[in-house]
Amino acid sequence: MKQTIHILLAALMVLFSTASCDKDGDLITTGGALPVVLGGSGNVVIDKDNAGSLALTLHWTDNSRLTTNDERVQAPRGTVVNTLQFSGNENFENALEVLTEPSSTSMQFTAAELNTLAGRCGLPSDVASSLYIRMRSVLANNVPACYSNVYVIEVTPYSIDMTTAFVLDAGRNDTGVTLASPDADGIYCGFMGVSGWYNWWLQEGNGVLWGNLGVDGKPFIIDSAESHWNFWFPGPAGCYYTVVNTVKQEWSALHIESLRVSGDIEGDMTYDRKTGSWTLTYRAAQAGNATISIAGAGKQYNAQTGTDDDAAISTPVAMGMENGAVTFGTTAAPFTVSVPAAGEVTLTLNLSDPKAWTCQVTEGGSPVAPVSPILYVLGNDDTWNYDQYLTLYDEDNLCYAAAVNFNCSWGYYFSREFEDWIHINQDPSTTEWKLAVGDDSNNITAPGRGLYVTIASLGWMSYWYGMDEPITQVSYTGFNDDWTVTDMAPVAGKTGVYSATVKATGSTPWGVQILLNGSWDYWFGTCAGGTLRWSKKDDGNPTGWIVGKSYSFTVDLCKCTYTLTEIN
Repeated sequence: MKQTIHILLAALMVLFSTASCDKDGDLITTGGALPVVLGGSGNVVIDKDNAGSLALTLHWTDNSRLTTNDERVQAPRGTVVNTLQFSGNENFENALEVLTEPSSTSMQFTAAELNTLAGRCGLPSDVASSLYIRMRSVLANNVPACYSNVYVIEVTPYSIDMTTAFVLDAGRNDTGVTLASPDADGIYCGFMGVSGWYNWWLQEGNGVLWGNLGVDGKPFIIDSAESHWNFWFPGPAGCYYTVVNTVKQEWSALHIESLRVSGDIEGDMTYDRKTGSWTLTYRAAQAGNATISIAGAGKQYNAQTGTDDDAAISTPVAMGMENGAVTFGTTAAPFTVSVPAAGEVTLTLNLSDPKAWTCQVTEGGSPVAPVSPILYVLGNDDTWNYDQYLTLYDEDNLCYAAAVNFNCSWGYYFSREFEDWIHINQDPSTTEWKLAVGDDSNNITAPGRGLYVTIASLGWMSYWYGMDEPITQVSYTGFNDDWTVTDMAPVAGKTGVYSATVKATGSTPWGVQILLNGSWDYWFGTCAGGTLRWSKKDDGNPTGWIVGKSYSFTVDLCKCTYTLTEIN
C-alpha cells in the first residue's frame, strides 16, 4: 500500500513553483521509497594474510529516482536513505547497520573490514557460518521503511584476539596500556593511571575504535561511529579501575583514592602513575610469610554521575588473592606474601597488566628513576652534536617536544644522555612511527626542510610531528587577559626565535599561548621559570610580568624558553 507524504524538500518546492496546478492547494504525493534487489559476489573464506584485498562486493538496484502523482513534478535524486543491515541470525536481531552513499548502487569490503563486520555479528572464527544481509530503505521518519530481499552468504572469518583492547592517546597513538576481556565478551577492564581530564580512545583487536557518544552531557556513553569523540576521565588524577562495556555501550571509572595495608604489615600505600603500581616501603623484622589485607576508598563515576565530583559514588575497594592471582573487589580478603629478608623492603601491588596483577615484597626501597628534562636530537642539520633537544612536557608518558630545524641528508636520531651516542631510531620492524633503542643503521626520516614541531615519547616508544607543515607564522595571545592573536617577528640570525613588544596593562591570569601558523590547535604555553611547553600552560602571570611595564617578549621554540626584557 502506498504511503502519502508531503514533499518538503527545498529542491522540490522550486519545481512546484514552475509547474501549474489545476487548482490552488493540489497535493503532490509520492509512493515513497522502493525496495531494492540485493545481490553480491558470493561466499568468502577471509584471507588474514591479505587483509587489504577485496573480499566482498554488494550491489543493488537503483531506487534513488522517486515518482510523484504529478508527472510534471519530478523528485530530486538521492532523497532515499539506504542502509545495509548485517546479522548473524535470520531475524536480524541486533543487526549491524552500514549507511550507503546517496544514489550509490554498490559497496565493497576488504578482508579486514569484512572480518571485523563478521566478528561484530557474532560469527565464530575459522568455520563457515551464514551472514544475513538486507537493505533498509526509507524516505522520511514518518514513513515505514521497506526492505530488500535477504541475501545470505557463507563467511569464514579468521580468528582475532578479542581478549585485549588497546588504549590510544588523544592523537590515536598506542600508549602501551591495555584493558582485558578474559571471556572475549566485549567488556574490557583494568587499571589506568591518568592525569586529570585525560583524553583517550579504546581500540579492540578487530580494529573497532571506541570513544564517547558525540553528544554533550553524555561522557560515559560510548560509540564507535565516525562522529564519536574521545573518552575523557574526570578531574582527579591517579588510579582508576576502568570498565568499557561495548555491549551496553557504557563505560565507568572508579577512582582509587587510597589503599592501606593492615595485618603483619601496616601502612598507607603510594601510587605511581608511570608504573601503574602501589608501593609501601617498610622495615621488616625478619624474613618469612606475612598475612596482610589491602583495602581503601574510591569514587565511582559512570553514566548516571557523569564527571561531577559531588555526584560520584563513594565506594569501598579491596584486594584479595585466589590461586596465586590478585583479585579486586569491595571486601578485603587476607592473603599471604613472602618477605625475602629482614631490613628495608618494599611491598609492591602492580596493576599495570590487566591479565596479571601481582603483589610481592622485594628487598630495598622503592626505586624512583630520575626523569631527564630533555631528549637530544642529532643529525637534524647534518651536524652530530648535542645542541638541539626536545623538552619534557608530559612526565607520565615521557613525552618531549620542541621546534626542530631540519636540513639533513641522512636522517636523524634521538639520544637520552649527553654524548652517550646511543641511538634511539626508527624501529626497523615496522613502517609505523615507532622507536627502537640501539640500532644505529636506521635513522629517522626528516619530515622535510624547515622548522617542524617534533614530538617523541619514550613511554610509548613512538614519535610524530605536531603539524604536517613547517612553522611559517608565530603569534601570541593571552597577555592582559586579551585573547586577540598578535603576530611575532622572527629574530634575524636565530632559528626558531621570535619577538614582539608587549605592555603590561593588567594581570595575565590564564597564562600565554604561542600559536603556530595562525591555528589554535598548535601551540606552546608559558610555564614556570621562563619555560615553554607543547600544548600546556600554567595559569598566572608569566615570569617577570609587572603591571605598568613594557617588555620585549622573546620566545625560542627550539629551546622552549621565553623572556620578558623590560624596555626603558
